[in-house]
Amino acid sequence: MTRKLVAVLALALMASCGGNQPTVDAAKTLRDAAVAMAKLTTVSATLKFTKGAITFQGFTLVGAKTAVRLPADSDTTYTVKQGDISIGLEVIIVGGHVYLHVPFSTYQELKGADAVAIPDLAKLFDPAKGLPAVIPAGRNPKYVITEKVDGVDAQKIGVTYSADQVKGMLAQLSSTVDVNAQVWVGVSDHLIRKAILEGAFGDGGKDAAVEVDMSGFNAAVNIAPPSP
Repeated sequence: MTRKLVAVLALALMASCGGNQPTVDAAKTLRDAAVAMAKLTTVSATLKFTKGAITFQGFTLVGAKTAVRLPADSDTTYTVKQGDISIGLEVIIVGGHVYLHVPFSTYQELKGADAVAIPDLAKLFDPAKGLPAVIPAGRNPKYVITEKVDGVDAQKIGVTYSADQVKGMLAQLSSTVDVNAQVWVGVSDHLIRKAILEGAFGDGGKDAAVEVDMSGFNAAVNIAPPSP
C-alpha cells in the first residue's frame, strides 16, 4: 500500500512539473527577434569557429570581435592563423572603404576583389539580407529550452536554413547543403544573444561550426577611418 501511494505521489509531481513548462511559439519567437534586431543602430559581436576551418587571403579564420554601426560600418579584429602562427588583423569598414591593418605595418586600403574577400560582419545585421531577414525564414523552428545567456533569460530555438540564406548573410559561410542553427532569443527584449550555425561551409565543403555571441545593443561605438 505504501509503495502504491509513493508511486501515485511521484506521478502527480511529475505531471505537475510538466504542466508548468512554458508553451512557446518558436516561429513567433523568431519573428519577434527579427523585428527587434532590425531596429538596432549599433551592436557588438564575437565570432569563433568551434569546428572546421575557413580560409581567406591565405589565412585561416579562427575568430573575430567586431563593433558595428548600422547600416554598414564596422571595426573588426580577426584572429587568424598562418601555419602555426596566430595573428590579429584589424579591418575597418567605413563609408564604403575597407582598411586592413596587419601587425607592424600601416593601414592599407583594399579595393576590388581584395576588399570583397574580407568577411564583412556588418552584413550579419543588414535588415535586407542579414539576421533580421533570414531568422524568421527558417524551416521547422522548434523551442528547446529557456536558459541564461550572459545573465539574461533567453529562449533557445532550433531551426534549419538553406545554404543560400546563410551565404546571403556572410559570403564566406558558403555551404552546398542546409545549415542547422540554434538561436537564443531574449525573453524580454527579443534580441538575439547567441547563435550557433553548423553546416558544410568549411574549406572544401567540409563540416564546420561557428558561434556568434552578441551584446552592446545600441551602445556608443566609435568607428572612423584610420589617420592618413
